[in-house]
Amino acid sequence: MECVCSQPSSLGAMSGARRYFVFLVAMAETMLWSGTIFGWASLVHVLKVQGVYSNLCPDHAHTPAHNTTTHTPLSHNKTGVVCGAQDDRMALLYTVACVVYSTPGIFIGYSLHHFGLAFTRVMGGLMVSCGFILLSLTTAATPDYLWGATILLSVGGNTIRMSGLQFGNLFPEGRNTAMAIISGVFTPSAGIMTLLQTMYENGMDWSYICWVFAAASSLVVVATPFIPRHHIPVSMQPVSKEDPDEKKEEGDEVSLRRSIFSLSSLLHAYWVFINLLGVTLFNTHFNTWINRFATTDDEVGLYSRLFGLANILCVLVTPLPGITMDLLTRRFQKGKSGMLAHLASLQAMILPMLFVTMSVTIQTTMLLFRSPWAVYIGLLCLMLNRPSCLAVGNPFVRARFPADHFNRLIGIQSTVLSLFTFIQYPHFTWAQHAYYTTFGLTVAAIALSFSHPLHLLSKSYLKRALPPAPVEV
Repeated sequence: MECVCSQPSSLGAMSGARRYFVFLVAMAETMLWSGTIFGWASLVHVLKVQGVYSNLCPDHAHTPAHNTTTHTPLSHNKTGVVCGAQDDRMALLYTVACVVYSTPGIFIGYSLHHFGLAFTRVMGGLMVSCGFILLSLTTAATPDYLWGATILLSVGGNTIRMSGLQFGNLFPEGRNTAMAIISGVFTPSAGIMTLLQTMYENGMDWSYICWVFAAASSLVVVATPFIPRHHIPVSMQPVSKEDPDEKKEEGDEVSLRRSIFSLSSLLHAYWVFINLLGVTLFNTHFNTWINRFATTDDEVGLYSRLFGLANILCVLVTPLPGITMDLLTRRFQKGKSGMLAHLASLQAMILPMLFVTMSVTIQTTMLLFRSPWAVYIGLLCLMLNRPSCLAVGNPFVRARFPADHFNRLIGIQSTVLSLFTFIQYPHFTWAQHAYYTTFGLTVAAIALSFSHPLHLLSKSYLKRALPPAPVEV
């Protein structure tokens, strides 16, 4: 039991069995709890069935004659009421949840650095558990508990995700592979809400379901004593506490500013933002969209379950972008060295970036059609591009900019882009009044992001912008 509640001085002090056990625990936690909030479409369907926020609707809001923002006479809850005001509140909740998911990342990182892995994991596990408890209290009579539930599930989920990334250090010889696996299993966690929907539709009590998930997520706290207390060691041998990487030079800071405000950086920030926004808007509008043309409640339930299944199947797609870029890089770099090899590594990313942008454009365009085939195409695109946006975007940052700028650039990008996520709510409100105009302009904005991969075709620009020596990729 000496391994319990201890901090090993090095990876060599941890047995191979313990390292594999800890990694499997981290992988399971990330797969289950790190992104449950992104199964929002399935959760919203159940909440509407229960009549949550149906009090915002007029008595006859379920008929088109009384509410021009509702395009179907279907009722999706026990009160027989569903309306634009209810959809609007749900969209606001999801927007806030998406924003608070990433914005506190800097504080989570601070907690991991100063308070350690165990403390941070316990906080994450408790937040997710409390989120499900508040969800159990959410009913038509007490809808505002949903605010606390979504915020706790978001912040707690991201805390578990960021804590899980530390476990890539368990295998120095395969650190990138380990981190890719941990990052990839993040996407199926949205399927938890699909499981919740299925259990509810099969007659289980709502409170009981939520308490079961609250108890299951609390196992994050139970498992914490069996992992390193403060951090995952990065070396097989004990290392000095003195970190030479902490040295900062004025010239480096100037170089960082140049990286931030370079053409490539600005185009990349726009590319990541608009493509992730396209994926998020699809999630936000999905339930309202299918209600516009579905003819029965069962059909709506089917589409919601397919949405959850698409999120689960994302895990099968996760390794493909990395494998594709590695194959293209080796092919493009064959017979080249120095600056030419560096240029080749960047231009090898053009095709994967074009594919992601095309996939998001098609997915968003599907929202302009009211047909089952549009749902199937949109969900197929979601399955392909949701795990691919960051899987393609992050290696570009690593290849394009100096290696020691990577973490800071990614951190700055994540924080800034999370704040811009607030655009989801006014977008949803605008779409309620001018649906086709809103999404027509959205598709055009996504199409503009093709400029990012296409600018990499200019070898003259890249030769001027890249440092004399190629950075590590």
